[in-house]
Amino acid sequence: MFLFFKIHRAVLRSLAVLLSACLAANVSAQADVPVELNGFLENHCLSCHDSFGREGDLDLESLPFDLANKQTFAAWVLIHDRADHGEMPPKESMRPAKEDLNAFLESLSDSLIAADRERIAQTGRSKVRRVNRFEYENTLRHVLDSPWLQVSHRLPEDGTYQNFNKTGDRLDVSHVQMAKYLETADYALRSAVNAAAFRSETKRYYARDEGTMIFWMRFKKGINRYPSRAAIPMLGLTSETEVIRENQPLTVGDSNPEIRNQEAFGFVVGTQASAAKYDFRNVIVPTPGNYRLRMKTYTFTAGPNGRALGDDHGLTGGEPKWWRPDRNVVMRGKRREPITLYAHTASGESLWIGSFDSYPDPKVIEREVVLRKGDAIRPDAGRLLRTQPRWSGNPNATPEGVPGFAMNWLELEGPLNEDWPPQSYQALFGDLPFRVHESEERLPLPPLLTEETLIGWTERSPGIPHRRVEVLPNDPDADARRLLIAFIKKAYRSPIADDAIIEPYFEIYKEATAIGQSFTDAMIAAYTTILSSPDFLFLESQVGPLEDHEIASRLSYFLWNGPPDEKLEDAQNLHQEMELRAQTERMLSDPKSDRFINAFLDYWLELKEINANTPDSQLYPQYYIDDQLTEASLFETRRFFRELIDKDLPARNLVDSDFTYANERLARHYELEPFEGVELRRVSLPDDSPRGGLLTQASVLRVTANGTTTSPVLRGAWIMERLLGVHIPPPPSGVEAVEPDTRGATTIREQLDKHTSFESCNACHAKFDPAGFALESFDIAGGWQDRYRAIGEIGEPVEGVGLNGLLFTYRNAEPVDPSGVLEDGRAFKDIHEFKSHLLADERAIARNLVKQFIVYATGATMSFSERQQVEQIVDSCQESEFGVRSIIHAVIQSDLFKIK
Repeated sequence: MFLFFKIHRAVLRSLAVLLSACLAANVSAQADVPVELNGFLENHCLSCHDSFGREGDLDLESLPFDLANKQTFAAWVLIHDRADHGEMPPKESMRPAKEDLNAFLESLSDSLIAADRERIAQTGRSKVRRVNRFEYENTLRHVLDSPWLQVSHRLPEDGTYQNFNKTGDRLDVSHVQMAKYLETADYALRSAVNAAAFRSETKRYYARDEGTMIFWMRFKKGINRYPSRAAIPMLGLTSETEVIRENQPLTVGDSNPEIRNQEAFGFVVGTQASAAKYDFRNVIVPTPGNYRLRMKTYTFTAGPNGRALGDDHGLTGGEPKWWRPDRNVVMRGKRREPITLYAHTASGESLWIGSFDSYPDPKVIEREVVLRKGDAIRPDAGRLLRTQPRWSGNPNATPEGVPGFAMNWLELEGPLNEDWPPQSYQALFGDLPFRVHESEERLPLPPLLTEETLIGWTERSPGIPHRRVEVLPNDPDADARRLLIAFIKKAYRSPIADDAIIEPYFEIYKEATAIGQSFTDAMIAAYTTILSSPDFLFLESQVGPLEDHEIASRLSYFLWNGPPDEKLEDAQNLHQEMELRAQTERMLSDPKSDRFINAFLDYWLELKEINANTPDSQLYPQYYIDDQLTEASLFETRRFFRELIDKDLPARNLVDSDFTYANERLARHYELEPFEGVELRRVSLPDDSPRGGLLTQASVLRVTANGTTTSPVLRGAWIMERLLGVHIPPPPSGVEAVEPDTRGATTIREQLDKHTSFESCNACHAKFDPAGFALESFDIAGGWQDRYRAIGEIGEPVEGVGLNGLLFTYRNAEPVDPSGVLEDGRAFKDIHEFKSHLLADERAIARNLVKQFIVYATGATMSFSERQQVEQIVDSCQESEFGVRSIIHAVIQSDLFKIK
């Protein structure tokens, strides 16, 4: 059961927690606080917040004014902000005269700014930080000329602070981390070298060849327990019934190439867990790298074969909906089918590598993909039934038949290399010759009759040769020195003044050779140490203005999530506006900027958590195991944000827009005009559509809910913090969470109304609950809902069959109420009016985006003295209506970006 975001204490309570370390000082405010502040505090604050009253546990008499102390400084900042926002003195108290309040705020602000600037001058804006694991992967790709490397998963997950994994407060280094860096660097280096052991080859894998796939065994050897899941052997649009009956072999093989090219396996289901698979398991991916994948496919319709169980549960008027397919009758497909390609390991890890549409007429698609050693290729017709044990029907079936997807063959070409030896080899050993050692050992082809054979399968596919590259030096020591100098100059992001910097690494090489290691292994040991050294792992560290090479590094780790390329490294005068703007434009237009977009959104919007909660199979059967919807939701948000940057669209589009990006699955989800196709396209939204902006995108609505219920508290806090930059204090301990009532007896609004009837709770909830109520018209995956769903005896029953083929029953319970009243008294009745309220202050939306970019780009949050600079950045973007690309430029041009 999902636990709702815990109820907050009063605002002053959170302030008191921050002040706790200060209270022990027991220093008199009158003796410590400047005279110009003391009068205001005595007249408007001390009556409640003295040592005797301590309202909200705040004792201003005992609060020192030592602004060099971090905790004390933070306490006075909160006092400033509470007074500035009109929260203190409280509304029921006598309000101070405007001129008195302004004088107090100005005086306190001047003191805070002076102290803050002194701190920055001494320690810098941000802490020294290491690269995070994704930056480390991209840096290795650059240094090793290996764009196909995938190593981030080998490193521990990074900590986050202020939304991002970019700040020194969380990017420390432990002995465990250092061990992982050494291990990961060694793996990457050996992968880069051993790429030279495999020249590009092209191999075709026919679906009907025995052992190529695992799914076909479903109808072999008397295992035909699930005929609806079994593959259909087809020759074009003819079902080969004699093959089904095992009177003919699976394939004609090499004896008739023309017939073999038309042989196919057809499937009326998608790929899902162990219940149904059609992996190309015998594909040989000999080494990590770039590969060209081609696949010949088409769609078909299998004839109906009677009615499935559960015919009395039709969705409309009791009409039977679900037929079993007849594998003996196939016809031309009636439509295209969206297909997703995954690179799949035996451990169960699947990585998305592409999508395409399969058409009724056979067609060969081609994609360039990145594969790991030993990957299997998994196509998935995600729109089709995804059967599970005890399935009862097919929601896509009609009286005319059941839709299906057929595969003739898959062809793999690679690894692809523009040069020989591969650039990854040259990055380490230049033009030195080498030889390849090959072992006779091969992994035997396992029996494919049982699912148990999948357990323990290694990452290597059957038949992958064991090869090892041995580098042949001309003069080992001289070659080692030359190569180490070249490597370290590329690996380090600072100019190398003296070649003597390689001496510690040369000693490692010498020690390795002294104990009998080969030249290749000794050099890898030295390279590994370089790739785990502080100069490689840590970014700029000098306090003060950044030099050109440091600006280049900061810019590239901002916009590419990795190191500078040669053009950026060679750029002169990056302190000058025109040069910096030109480089920024070039980098934003480069495909590598997708790394920035993906990483920024993953952490700012928490999109990395999109798979954290599985939709409940009974309450939300239409979303359960619907990978198409999950993937389309994620790609929509990325493509939408890319459009804002590319077209310099106003930041207000984050809240509401007249367009989005959708494919067939999302268009159906959003109740837009239907169309076919897996590719995202720009879609204009109807005037009355509740969609538009980030708030109502399926990805955001999913990560702010869970698989069972929505949460106004969680969604409201998310909106205020992520989109408007309003600080929401953490929930206090010891307060019971509000449990959602999935029986439908009470709504979440009724439960929250009862809970927030306490003044101490309502003080915080009034800030964000209304925003969450505005999104209650959207369910846990962003679909529209007028009624809550429940499992129990309350409400109208809804029955049907899910994508998993199982019958379901849930109930439409109480109606949704998306109305609310904002803290400032503005009321709204639905999402449209709520969005209009947010858009009344476009500057707040732009300001928050500026802050998010600065934290992401510099690894430092906004300090008190930098607030004015933030406002200046926002001011500079007014002419573009706060265009997102303009905001990025303004952040990069600012002094905040150019200093450490």
